[in-house]
Amino acid sequence: MTDDLPFPALLNCWKHHAGWVRARVERAAREGEAAVAELPREMLVVGTRLMDFYTGALAPAEIAEDIFAHLDARGAREFAALSEWLAGSDGYVVLEVRDGSRWAVRLGPEAGRYVHLHPARRSVHTLRVHANALRTAALVVAHAGRLEAAVSLKLANEVRARYLALEPMRELCADGGVGAVLAALEGH
Repeated sequence: MTDDLPFPALLNCWKHHAGWVRARVERAAREGEAAVAELPREMLVVGTRLMDFYTGALAPAEIAEDIFAHLDARGAREFAALSEWLAGSDGYVVLEVRDGSRWAVRLGPEAGRYVHLHPARRSVHTLRVHANALRTAALVVAHAGRLEAAVSLKLANEVRARYLALEPMRELCADGGVGAVLAALEGH
């Protein structure tokens, strides 16, 4: 999902990388209302389920390089070797990178980016979030940046109605909800 992600790594940064999302929504805010209004379409790749969202400091390329080092050490960086290793490990393995976070490695399509990365559940620097909480928080940050406004429940509900056709919230829940994602996107 990023231009700088080394081949053959595959990482859906919208779903799994707070730093990447933060940079993307800040860019949209700088570019204006039309760019912010385009974000919901881009975020369709987030899906509708729960996901693990990496909140650490490593860039997607750094995570991929650390994973590649593990695969190289096992002789499993090429598709056939990785496929064989994963087949003997229930279809995935979990590897740790330099900041202590753990990443699940699955097999992607042979002809493409086949080292498919996901943050591991209950890993350090990882938050379990709902898709709509992620969408809402990303759009709140983009919209607030564009308006140079403070993040608030009122703004979150305006964003949910305007861009996502979602019901209003009663609070910015901090436990895996919009408030937690907002904190991650603000770098806290």
